[in-house]
Amino acid sequence: MLTMMLADAKSVFTTIGYILVALLTLMVMIVVHEFGHYSVGKALKFKINEFSIGFGPAIFKHKKKNGELFSIRLIPLGGFCAFEGEDADSTVEGAFNAQAPWKRILVLIAGVTFNFISAFLVLTIAFSVYGYTLPVVTALNTPVEEGQTYTLQEGDIIYEVAGKKVYTLVDSNIAGILADMPDGEVELTVYRDYQQSSVGKNVVFRRGQTIKVKAVLGQYYTTDEDGNTTTYRGMGIMTAYASYRTNVWRAFAYAVVYCVQVVVFLFQTIGGLFTGLVSVKGNLGGPITTVGIIASSISTGGFRAILLLLGMMSANIAIMNILPLPALDGSRVVFTVIEWIRGKPIPRKVEAIIHTVGIIVLFGLTILFDILNLGMIAKLF
Repeated sequence: MLTMMLADAKSVFTTIGYILVALLTLMVMIVVHEFGHYSVGKALKFKINEFSIGFGPAIFKHKKKNGELFSIRLIPLGGFCAFEGEDADSTVEGAFNAQAPWKRILVLIAGVTFNFISAFLVLTIAFSVYGYTLPVVTALNTPVEEGQTYTLQEGDIIYEVAGKKVYTLVDSNIAGILADMPDGEVELTVYRDYQQSSVGKNVVFRRGQTIKVKAVLGQYYTTDEDGNTTTYRGMGIMTAYASYRTNVWRAFAYAVVYCVQVVVFLFQTIGGLFTGLVSVKGNLGGPITTVGIIASSISTGGFRAILLLLGMMSANIAIMNILPLPALDGSRVVFTVIEWIRGKPIPRKVEAIIHTVGIIVLFGLTILFDILNLGMIAKLF
């Protein structure tokens, strides 16, 4: 009984530890975003009243000689960089709304820019250390046409198909490459005779021999345990996934493509919500859902999962903030552009009301999303 109690206690503390690490991961992404606003604002001589990590009551405050307040607040689910005169006209030197529109736009998009830069850097490190996920051949199926021979081998990691790179971390594009090709020979670039090692909880492959082989696109068949035969069109291979470590420059290229895939996937999800193809439940979540997913991923993937999630969610935060929704950076950019074109701003009180209503609605939606995902969150642990 005592052993079981100790095991349960250990499991609880382990879960709490994962949640704390997840909260820290989320805060890092938010701090990077707000630091983008802060650093560009400082460079352009904006007056900054406060830089805060978290929301709610302050548990730590430090006021600098120039009057800027640095604070850490109780609720670790956000942060902000408060500029003088951001939501109202101010005569104080360096006030936000007194600055030229182009300067304000640079400050507003700085958070998004810093998120993307951090995503590229973090993912480059992840792919350099832990490898990029690529398909590995696990089995060779039987061709319908007799006499056909294979040059592929079990264990080959596929890097290129018909001269096009294979990207599989978000979704495999091999089927897309082959879809419009006629039956016949297809040239592949594969890694073979590579080394295997462990990095943390992850098996990583590296330093393989890069070779070009021929596969035949055509009809193949498989037979199950009951003797039933299934015929399909493809290259006659079964694949799984493997992490292959590459050099820094190639890892950076993968990081850029990965971020593009994240952006495309996010917009597809948003579009699917409007068309009814995507359900809100399970696809959108607030901070609690986010922390739950991060904590669960860390428990199985270790530090590699932290890096991948940092990169993916930094890109997500960037895109969400640039959308022209009230209270978000994108909306403020729109108001600034309108002012630039008109030569005068929309009344500050009107803009402030729009942003206030917007942030209330956004907070309400995030709470609703978390409530809808409570069942999924519980299953993560």
